[in-house]
Amino acid sequence: MISTGELFRLVRGPITVAEPLGPYTGLRIGGTADYFIKPRDRQDLCRAFGYFRKHGFPFFILGRGSRLLVHEEGFRGTVIATEYLDRLIIDGEQVEADAGVSMPVLADRISRASLGGLGSFGRWAGTVGGALCLAERKEGGELPECLEWVDVLRNGRTRRLCNGELHAGIRARGAEADVILGAGFRFHRLSGRERHALQKADAAVYPDLPVDPGAEGALSGRVFRDPPILPGQTGVSAGELLDACRLRGKRCGGASFSELDANRIVNRGDASSIDVLNLVRLARESVHARFGLRLELELVLVGYNMNGNHGAII
Repeated sequence: MISTGELFRLVRGPITVAEPLGPYTGLRIGGTADYFIKPRDRQDLCRAFGYFRKHGFPFFILGRGSRLLVHEEGFRGTVIATEYLDRLIIDGEQVEADAGVSMPVLADRISRASLGGLGSFGRWAGTVGGALCLAERKEGGELPECLEWVDVLRNGRTRRLCNGELHAGIRARGAEADVILGAGFRFHRLSGRERHALQKADAAVYPDLPVDPGAEGALSGRVFRDPPILPGQTGVSAGELLDACRLRGKRCGGASFSELDANRIVNRGDASSIDVLNLVRLARESVHARFGLRLELELVLVGYNMNGNHGAII
């Protein structure tokens, strides 16, 4: 049983009741959460996490929400947002970033400091914490070479994973998943020529589309994960498979696959969660019928059969 009074005494950050979740997601779809908390710092987040874990109350941790699809009936539990975990420190080639730091902000700041080495890490994630979770969910993990350590909340205690512990993996799934609090990176100093070449290369890569509504409408993050690359074969992206099935721009109700990126879904203004799931079903059936592959969701469903993901930052 949750005591609202006890919760307000324990957590310093703002707490709201029956908070609509749609505005916190890329697709702008979703009902309310029982509680919505924005911890002021890492310690505040740990206190909130421990409280709900102790009482067995469903919860999940939210980053920018670009890969989140919330049912219209909402989520019967608590959302803990990392919005205020935004500390970013650059000291020479060393960089420390809290879990809630935006990946575009991190990329911009290290570029301005003439640092390189981030590569494609986090291109499809909203926050540092989300990028680390996403990397660990992929086949074999794809932690970047520039990553030196990760601070996590594991089994109720904060720990710094580095060296062998880091390579053993961050627990990004299941009830015992780590809560990522922040990370440390070591980048390399770029020469003027290297910086120019990097900026030119970045401009040639299709940029991560914004979470905020644009010309097409409210936009999700990537819907499907890229299939694993088999030995001796060339990898193919989920977007390329969807393109081959001519799904770019395909519409179901108020939702459609983006005209710019087939692996993203657009809310044209009146989309429901069912419209989005119908598109997901259509894509999976089309790709399986043509290529014999079963696409795995990267989109995270909340309020369907999920009672709270204890750790994953979305």
